[in-house]
Amino acid sequence: MIIRLRQSFRLNTNLFETNILNLAVVFSIVIKVVGSSLQSLLDQRRQTILLIFQKAELKAEKATQRLEEVQRTFEAAHVRGKEIRLQTIQTIEQEKIIIQEQLKKDLRRLQERGNQTIQLECQRITQAISYQISNLAVTSAENTLLKILKVQIPPSTKQKELNEMYIRKTFCHLNELNHLKAISNIEVYR
Repeated sequence: MIIRLRQSFRLNTNLFETNILNLAVVFSIVIKVVGSSLQSLLDQRRQTILLIFQKAELKAEKATQRLEEVQRTFEAAHVRGKEIRLQTIQTIEQEKIIIQEQLKKDLRRLQERGNQTIQLECQRITQAISYQISNLAVTSAENTLLKILKVQIPPSTKQKELNEMYIRKTFCHLNELNHLKAISNIEVYR
């Protein structure tokens, strides 16, 4: 049932056809109104995502730069560690050589001192023996002289007593000199 009002305008009374047209008009209005707001929402979301990507890229670049710096620092520290290790080994070797040289000098000095001590001890012993020998020789000479005097001079003369006293004093003085000489030699060797 179509009603004709005028020739240019007609009214469609078919419900099925009119619903589809109405729906098409409503959809086009909704798409235009909602589509523009949806488009702006999607644009904002895209800008937010792009901004997040840019920030992530900046952080990645900074992290890469920091990693490179840390790697350079690590390599420099590694090289420095090797240098220090080499210097330490060289220093240890030098100290070892110095200590060995010092030990050789000390050993030589100890050997020389030991030899000197042995020589001094030998001289001291020789002096002590010579002191004892000279003491024995003086005592023996004194006894011999006294025996000769007893034989040659009569027993009760005054001359004999004076000679004996003189001989005893002389030999006593010789023993004292010998004793003083031995003491001074012992003091020298100490």
